[in-house]
Amino acid sequence: MQQKYLILGAIALAMVGVAQAGGRIFGGEEAGPNDTPYAASLRVDNAHACGACIMSPNTLLTAAHCAHRDNKLLDPSRISVRVGTTNQYAGGKIAHVESVTVHPSYDNLKNNLAIIRLSEPLTFTDRIQAIEVADSGEALPEAGSEVSVAGWGRTVEGTASYKIRELGLHVAEEATCLDAYSDHDSTSFCLAHELKQGTCHGDGGSGAVYQNKLIGISSFVVGACGSRYPDVFVRLSAYSEWIQEQLA
Repeated sequence: MQQKYLILGAIALAMVGVAQAGGRIFGGEEAGPNDTPYAASLRVDNAHACGACIMSPNTLLTAAHCAHRDNKLLDPSRISVRVGTTNQYAGGKIAHVESVTVHPSYDNLKNNLAIIRLSEPLTFTDRIQAIEVADSGEALPEAGSEVSVAGWGRTVEGTASYKIRELGLHVAEEATCLDAYSDHDSTSFCLAHELKQGTCHGDGGSGAVYQNKLIGISSFVVGACGSRYPDVFVRLSAYSEWIQEQLA
């Protein structure tokens, strides 16, 4: 029982970092200009804060904690997204946010999803595209399957990277996920990685992509970034009905 509290405490600390720090991907390679056209830099007060994924010309999906500060929902006027570029600082287009809809059952680690609605629709190009989202009841890839995660952040050496980086993680066994996150259930899944690789503080909201389909949203890390524990993601097939309601 004591071990469970220690792990949950580590998760809580990781969530604080996710909510406050800039994007981080440990390891991986710089993505090409057309490799991740669905990916957006979610910005708070004009600074990169999280990732987000384009679902339609005027809606994006991200983690709910990305739209909160001090447990309060941010005013949409403080949030914007940069799309159509691999550079978090320049290029592409800055789009302003009209509203943020948080999952009604969001509670820290659970139901960590939010829909971002833009003030004006995006114009799709080779570098700005929506991505298909997993359907209701869709099975996860088998354990060991490689899943792509992309985000802005630092390299393995710890130096900051202004270009989006893409990393292949692997679907973790259920037992491994439960060892890392004791409240793991059908609404979450874990992606395993090598030591000193994986997602990190501020990378929440970035997408997990398998065979060109968005299957998850980065939610939190357990303990230190790049530790032996897998990273935890929101399983989007479990929220398909809610997501489709928001798109209607």
